[in-house]
Amino acid sequence: MQKQALKVDELLTASFRVLMYDEMEQYTNAINALANILANQSNTHGYNNLGIAYFEIGDYKMAFQCFNESLQIDPKNEVAFINRGHLFEKSGDWLAARRDYSSAIEIMPSNPTYWRCRAYLYKQEERWHEALQDFLEAQKIEPLLERTNREIEELKSRLGADLQKP
Repeated sequence: MQKQALKVDELLTASFRVLMYDEMEQYTNAINALANILANQSNTHGYNNLGIAYFEIGDYKMAFQCFNESLQIDPKNEVAFINRGHLFEKSGDWLAARRDYSSAIEIMPSNPTYWRCRAYLYKQEERWHEALQDFLEAQKIEPLLERTNREIEELKSRLGADLQKP
């Protein structure tokens, strides 16, 4: 069992290290390196990273496939839900994006980024009350983040007297 755990650790290290190509805009190299790693052993994080690389080059079909594969391996991979949610949002499927953001929140409610992802989506949909509620949840977790505090103030101002309504 120790030997198997080491292989997974090595895979995770290698797959995350490959994302440095993102900074150098060498997405093809990242995709090739991750595909080689995943040919030896499937891994939820590796597929998630591969999906990110495909997303970066605009190959949304392959990105969806990779995020789906990541979630098939580990249905509790909240990062893959967030990434696939971003992809759905970018593709204009706000309902699917909201479902994925909600799944990530359900799995890891202590992550303020997940609450903000869904809050920003709600803002796009002009669902001001829901956006405010999600930003408030993010603020409870991370009270000093100025960006969240500004969003809350903006939404409170927008809602004005309507704040008491659900």
